[in-house]
Amino acid sequence: MYTEDSSEIDSGILSSIFSSRAVAQILDFFLDHREFDYSYTEIAKKTGLSFKTVFREIPHLERNQLIYNSRKIGKTNMYKVNTDFEATLALEKFVLELSQLHASREETPASKIKLTK
Repeated sequence: MYTEDSSEIDSGILSSIFSSRAVAQILDFFLDHREFDYSYTEIAKKTGLSFKTVFREIPHLERNQLIYNSRKIGKTNMYKVNTDFEATLALEKFVLELSQLHASREETPASKIKLTK
């Protein structure tokens, strides 16, 4: 899709939120661990991403209100998934439904899947 200035490409809302695979990994982590808040270091350790990557990507999720800075401990910012934001809840539901679909496909033997043209 092109904007009025044809030199700029409007890549859409999903592209702006999921600017990288790392953003998706971080968001997936937060959706799975919604009860607590986490520092950059904890997020990096639990996702397997580098600290630098987490530091670079957290602002994307914060800007889109999917996570928020819940508190500060000393100089350390703590982040938590924003369960008050309706879009986060919808995204969580979407992820759950995709997970169930993926699981049901893995349970169905390939010999029982009927391909249609």
